Amino acid sequence: MTVGLTLGIGAALTGAAVALYAPTEALPMTLGVTQLMSGTAGGLTVSPNQTQVLQHAPAEAAGVGGGVLQMAQRIAAAICLSAVPAVYLHAASGPPGDGQPRSGYALASCVCAGLLAVALLLSLRRATAPPSRLSAPAAARHADAVPRSKEST
Repeated sequence: MTVGLTLGIGAALTGAAVALYAPTEALPMTLGVTQLMSGTAGGLTVSPNQTQVLQHAPAEAAGVGGGVLQMAQRIAAAICLSAVPAVYLHAASGPPGDGQPRSGYALASCVCAGLLAVALLLSLRRATAPPSRLSAPAAARHADAVPRSKEST
């Protein structure tokens, strides 16, 4: 995940620089390349994140763990999909032809890079934290848990 988040930060910051400094003729192609980098970063991040979250859910609560993960993803997507365009629209508003859309895109890309940086810091913090252990009674319950079929209940 660290590689994916770092690549995502690089893609967002590169997109900001491209928006500000690339010639108009090259803008679609260069922004397309930054979006390809961003998509690759997402692919390197999403699946490992889901795996890490779901591996900590007990087997009997895997469905609940998956549901909570999906809900958290949907809430985060809703917030970010409303906040980042709001940043863009606020920064890009102005008279046509004065370069405001480019600066709006650059600012919105920097906000995305900042959000990814927070995620990277949290990921690194989690990676360096000592592993959590189950308490002795919880570990015993976990070890003794034997799944029963519906016929035996």
